[in-house]
Amino acid sequence: MRALICLGPLVLSLACARATAEVEQPEPNGPSAAPVIPEAPAPKRVRAPVDPPPSFTDPNRRARLAAAFPEIERYLASTVKRDRLVGLAAAVVIDGEVAWFSSWGHRDPARQLPIERDTVFGVGSISKTVTTLALLRLRDEGRVELDRPAATYLPELEQILYPTTDSPKITIRHILTHSSGLPRMGRFPEYPATPPDRAAFLATLAGLGLERAPGEGRVYSNLGFQLLGPLIENVAGVDHRAFAREAILLPLGMTGAAWREEDVSEDRLAIGHERGPDGAPRARPPWQPGATDAAGGLYASVDDLARYVAFNLDAWPPRSDPETGPLRRSTVREAHTLQRIAGMHFTPARGGAAVEVVGTGLAFAAFATCRHDFIVGHNGKTLSYRATVQMLPTRGVGVILLSNYSSISSAALPGDALKVLDLLADTGALEPRRHVAADALLEGAADVGALIGRWDRVDHGRTFSDAYRDAHPVHGTEQRFAEWRGLVGGCRAPRPIEVVEPRAGVVELACDRGALRLDLRVAPWSGGEVTELHFVGAVGLEVPAEHRQAAARALKLINRWDRRAHAQLFTAALDAARIRGFLEQVRGDLGPCRLGEPQLFAPRSVTYGLRCDRGAATMRVSLSTDQPSRIAGFYINKEPGPEPCDP
Repeated sequence: MRALICLGPLVLSLACARATAEVEQPEPNGPSAAPVIPEAPAPKRVRAPVDPPPSFTDPNRRARLAAAFPEIERYLASTVKRDRLVGLAAAVVIDGEVAWFSSWGHRDPARQLPIERDTVFGVGSISKTVTTLALLRLRDEGRVELDRPAATYLPELEQILYPTTDSPKITIRHILTHSSGLPRMGRFPEYPATPPDRAAFLATLAGLGLERAPGEGRVYSNLGFQLLGPLIENVAGVDHRAFAREAILLPLGMTGAAWREEDVSEDRLAIGHERGPDGAPRARPPWQPGATDAAGGLYASVDDLARYVAFNLDAWPPRSDPETGPLRRSTVREAHTLQRIAGMHFTPARGGAAVEVVGTGLAFAAFATCRHDFIVGHNGKTLSYRATVQMLPTRGVGVILLSNYSSISSAALPGDALKVLDLLADTGALEPRRHVAADALLEGAADVGALIGRWDRVDHGRTFSDAYRDAHPVHGTEQRFAEWRGLVGGCRAPRPIEVVEPRAGVVELACDRGALRLDLRVAPWSGGEVTELHFVGAVGLEVPAEHRQAAARALKLINRWDRRAHAQLFTAALDAARIRGFLEQVRGDLGPCRLGEPQLFAPRSVTYGLRCDRGAATMRVSLSTDQPSRIAGFYINKEPGPEPCDP
């Protein structure tokens, strides 16, 4: 699983909204006020030259991914029949654009109106992510802090009852990560007949108890996110819907998105449905969440959500481009970044297994599966609609599924979205962005190559960092370089083989005899000294006859043990009992083996490929310095089979 980028919270001052009593309470649907535009952050000191950000290197990537669209169409058509959906809208977003859209059924069956890209659905809890980004906008403006008690901004939270005297107070971060201890729902119906106003909603907090101490575990809480609406209103001084619209939705071009069903054009609204008593779909009257809508009241179309997905994906990777969105890229990445693990699921399966690690960022779900190393998204559910958005930030791809039929399993649309991602992965084109080697990495490799060809202590001091030279005394490094010089001669012309980061990876040097591969890292400061170095091995060399003969003789001992042959072939350090036990284990695992071609060379050592009856393997044979015809190092390694996640 890839390491995820973790960005700590910005600690900003509270200037204008220290106490709610000082802020005029807005009406639930009060007038809009333009959000405060944060000042540009102070310029950062940036390394020069700036390392290039990773990018997609396959020029045919989009066309290759598009090859999956027919199968995606067939699969989703089958799910419409499976779940008897009234309607389904589906889209794949690639690099900020809707690369594929399709729909089934009707937005209004009574009038036989089809579903289109601008058809608006209730998106349920996907609203939580919009509310969160609006709140993070306030954080970036310096008007709220995530790690202060949430009651600082919403005093009514002081009325709740904590389970223990040592419980910490609920913070905004607790709410955003579902670790506040607040129950899933409050002391009122989830779908009330009469929409609660702000005062009635907040009055239900009196005497409300937490399910556990804040920070002690995950309880998915709609109530927590419902409370963020009034909290935002206290801080922003305007209705939270208006603030989210002005701060997030309109700057992204989400002009069709609305917080109330009556604000959506009748011709564009997908009529919500549920399963009736006779099993047939029936239309439902609109849900009116009132003051609790920050957790699930948003309506949006595929076009709206495509813009939202594009904005979220554009936050990756970190880079020095100008900021263009309503929120800093680093803030969006922070919201995506795993803050708390919710669980790990392992399901054995024939030929592999299903493994999933699930957690929470700031409102966004952040998880990984066997097929996908980093998925960010959210699902949505109301009495009338189902929705899901799933994104692969490292792949620049997102999937949107919206339905106006709610009587299906909560796992249906999320599972279908993951299946769409799997079908895209099946093309082989769903690859991550690739790093390009920084000049400093190639220069460091060239300096190492020069030292292999001609040792110089002054150059050694310039090439390696102080920490490296402390860990690797100069006399040992000089001796090791001399051994490699004896094998490959002088080396030059570095070329990247596998770049992990701009300043780290495997580099190959062209040498007098063959090529030498180095795994190295250079420092992120001026001069770019080498901080880590490992010799991967040389390729393209001729195997000395005595070495191949020793390897072939050792291999025979797998099939038929011969004590005398062992004594003639191995040094005393590799005693008979030790080697015989090892070879018996190899024979049991692999069966008879045949010597293949050499793969990697090191001083006095060659790694060969093996072709065995029960799989492939490699064999490393090292000859003794004092007794060149005897084996001083010997190991056979079975090639790894499918990982638990592999199909």
